Amino acid sequence: MKLEIFEPSLCCASGVCGPEPDKELIELQNLIQLLSRVGVTINRYAINQSPVAFVSNPVVKDFMRSEGPSKLPVSLLDGKIIKQENYPTMEELIQYIPELKNVKQDGKILGIFS
Repeated sequence: MKLEIFEPSLCCASGVCGPEPDKELIELQNLIQLLSRVGVTINRYAINQSPVAFVSNPVVKDFMRSEGPSKLPVSLLDGKIIKQENYPTMEELIQYIPELKNVKQDGKILGIFS
């Protein structure tokens, strides 16, 4: 299973940097850790860092033509759009990836640093 997230411009690869990182991006990073525990491959592409990924993916290319960059982020699961304008939540992803129900959340902010 593969989750791809096509995002607006970010200051760095994770978007979690600076003196006041965006809480939504911190939650996304924690969610990515949980997804990897159940074997989901996750790729994130910021439009300013990976523009080729946007134009080389036909689904995203069509999305950008019809919706425009103001509707980013857009999330694809196995090539199909499952969410736009916001990042997917744990509850939303459980609908597509039932194995997530059995994964215990860390509760630590950015568990990779703890």
